[in-house]
Amino acid sequence: MSDKTKWTCTVEPGSKAAFLRMSLNGRAPQPMNIRGVCYSPAPINGSNKYAPALGDWYWDNFGSITGWEALRKRDFWQNGLHGSRNGMIDAIRIYCSLSRQLNSDGTFPVPWNRGQLFTHQAFLDACYNESAPITDRFSKYVLVGIPLPATMFWKNQYDKASQAEKDYWTNVLRETVAQMGQHPAVMGFTIQNEQDGADVCYGNPTLAEFWWGQVERMAEIVKAAAPDKLVGMATHDDPNIPKRAYSYMEKCRHVDFWGVNTYQTQSFDSVFSDYAKLTGSALKPVILTEYGLPATGHRDPGNPQTIYEDASTRSKAAAVIGNMLPKAFKHPLSLGVYYFEYCDEWWNQPEAPNIYTWWGGPQAPGFPNGHWDNDGFGLYSIKRGGGLPNDAPIWINNGPNPKIDVHTERTEIMTVLRKAYENASKPR
Repeated sequence: MSDKTKWTCTVEPGSKAAFLRMSLNGRAPQPMNIRGVCYSPAPINGSNKYAPALGDWYWDNFGSITGWEALRKRDFWQNGLHGSRNGMIDAIRIYCSLSRQLNSDGTFPVPWNRGQLFTHQAFLDACYNESAPITDRFSKYVLVGIPLPATMFWKNQYDKASQAEKDYWTNVLRETVAQMGQHPAVMGFTIQNEQDGADVCYGNPTLAEFWWGQVERMAEIVKAAAPDKLVGMATHDDPNIPKRAYSYMEKCRHVDFWGVNTYQTQSFDSVFSDYAKLTGSALKPVILTEYGLPATGHRDPGNPQTIYEDASTRSKAAAVIGNMLPKAFKHPLSLGVYYFEYCDEWWNQPEAPNIYTWWGGPQAPGFPNGHWDNDGFGLYSIKRGGGLPNDAPIWINNGPNPKIDVHTERTEIMTVLRKAYENASKPR
């Protein structure tokens, strides 16, 4: 890739209006909105949570080992991820990319860079449409997630962690950013997702000082490795963070934006109002790094046909989403939104005996519809492809199972998302 992209975001102190701009090859910066989707394409019976991959489905083939290119090709040609300059989605948030993976048993390599170097060139190339004329360039700009764990932010965990773990995360952060930050498709990086908490963010001064100090330290590493890209993080929708942690937030000078994962159903006022009250270096743009609603509800245990489709629930969710998404773009402090999510893979977990059928596993109240399964959020529902049984492995020999899972569009949700994004195509 010969193109270079430089990203900046700012807030005007008086109006509290936020602006996102991208400069291509040194040209005048152009304003943009984020019309995004969270993309975490773990196949059924896979998981984004556990080692060694830790949710990285984006790496390139190497040697005789085949990666997940077929899975991505399936997704990029569906309505959710392709289009023209006026297309629906122009930004993707991924949660996990790593230049080095953990050992197969989940331990940390010593030294940290022992083993395979994982690259992500093919995925980023697929996101970026360099062949189109500059005047009609349409790409999927990527917000790359580095999955730094609570261990790197929570003082009581950090103090007990091995030096191998600390070295691994610090150096892999630096190496991954240096590698991916040179690509024009990359908008920026998030250094953690939902590793916040009341005590560590504002309740306990000792813990909070350390937590925010680590945020700044990690952000500074990103900026040093990729100075033309944005850096931020994603926290829960906790209004006490801007209310009570503002003195710590002022010290985070290398953070470009505050990311908030929110699932409000009536108004985003409680999200934006307190961030808009921040001043000085704590006042930064806000990105809704997650917003969505469950697309499915509880099912009738005597009727297996209800596992994938629940039209009533989808229609109700679509009505709320259609009302809320325009509001995500209207607030002056907002840079845009990443819809949560492209498909239902995020909830895959290995603990359940059968994570595909909701009657095959134990109830799990913390999950979107109360069961261990794939149905919850998503523009698409999912099922095993090629007649594979539900418990079929995702990996065969040196590559993924070639019978890739099949997606089915949830038209009600997709329709309101498309309308909201098309109406938000012109940045202020």
